[in-house]
Amino acid sequence: MGGIMIEKAYAKVNLTLEITGLKDGYHLLESIMVPVSIYDTLTFELSDKDEVISNVPIRNNNVYKAIDLFKETFNIKKHFKITIDKQIPIGSGLGGSSADISATLRGLNKLLNLNAPVSELERMANMLGSDTLFCLHNTRAFVYGRGDKLKCYPSSEKLSFLLIIPNTQIMTKALFQVYDNEKEEHAYIGFEKYLIKEDIEYIIKNGKNDLLNAALTYNQMFQKIYHKLRSLDLNVKLSGSGPSLFIVSPTPGEMRKIGQILTKDFTTILVNEI
Repeated sequence: MGGIMIEKAYAKVNLTLEITGLKDGYHLLESIMVPVSIYDTLTFELSDKDEVISNVPIRNNNVYKAIDLFKETFNIKKHFKITIDKQIPIGSGLGGSSADISATLRGLNKLLNLNAPVSELERMANMLGSDTLFCLHNTRAFVYGRGDKLKCYPSSEKLSFLLIIPNTQIMTKALFQVYDNEKEEHAYIGFEKYLIKEDIEYIIKNGKNDLLNAALTYNQMFQKIYHKLRSLDLNVKLSGSGPSLFIVSPTPGEMRKIGQILTKDFTTILVNEI
């Protein structure tokens, strides 16, 4: 026990996101998620107080909540210093906060050699956030309920993505308020059956995000970038609550088109499914 432990917190991309209902004030969803190769690096060590240090400012850092719950669950009296090298943009729809929470649970478990069962880590993850269960496992999965249930569908055929990240943020809670106000009807597809059949081509071609129109209403910069990309016939999709967009397996032609309109309003990153 002790020393230094390093854990990677991988981002996620939502290939699909369907809102299926409302229960107890929470939106129910179905989403196919994949972990991708942009990540925050968390370094864990024992300390004389609980401290989280990041290379970028993070307001109300949820890593503190993860530390507190972990210590309470296992009656831990020790203190920890966690240093975060944050590479996943904040408020981007790529799951950075959830990834950091789940990496904290994994990292503390390893640092203390607790060998806590996965079921216990899953319970804590679900208490701390909605994408945290997925980020605990980091494998292609069908996520449903409030994001607190998942079925893993690992694949040897990994996808590649061009992430298009607008230089703006969309706060999830505010976006869902816009979604509720719009009261838009969405045709339900139910993508899990195509995941079971390993028909990833159908999912890529027909994948949709029911939050897209709300995001277009909510954020003017996002709207401008999205319509510009669509005007070039680029098949861009929204990840999570945005504003990050993605193209699956981008072609050289698609890369050239985006290169021609690249401005300070957004950045691009090529990533692979891990």
